[in-house]
Amino acid sequence: MCGWNHFCRAFLVLGILLLLGGNWSHARAQANCLTYGQARQAGWFAGIKLRPAAEVKKAVEKNKGGTVQSVRVCPGPVYKLTVIRKNGSVVTVTESAVAQ
Repeated sequence: MCGWNHFCRAFLVLGILLLLGGNWSHARAQANCLTYGQARQAGWFAGIKLRPAAEVKKAVEKNKGGTVQSVRVCPGPVYKLTVIRKNGSVVTVTESAVAQ
């Protein structure tokens, strides 16, 4: 019985560490991204011709068959869009922000 208790505790601790590790990496990735207004104020767009965010949003909604819930600007610059699809699944799409 003592061995089983130790196994359960170790399994629980491992599960918690995996959950926390996943959240930290997601938080770090999101910390580097800004809203469109914040990115503009930070000067990320200086001297760069950008694709309009509204145009990118429409294209992603059409391609993914859902509704864009948020748009973030990340270094690169790239747009990271969170899309809720019609079937209820959530996807993150990364699109270049630089106009060609």
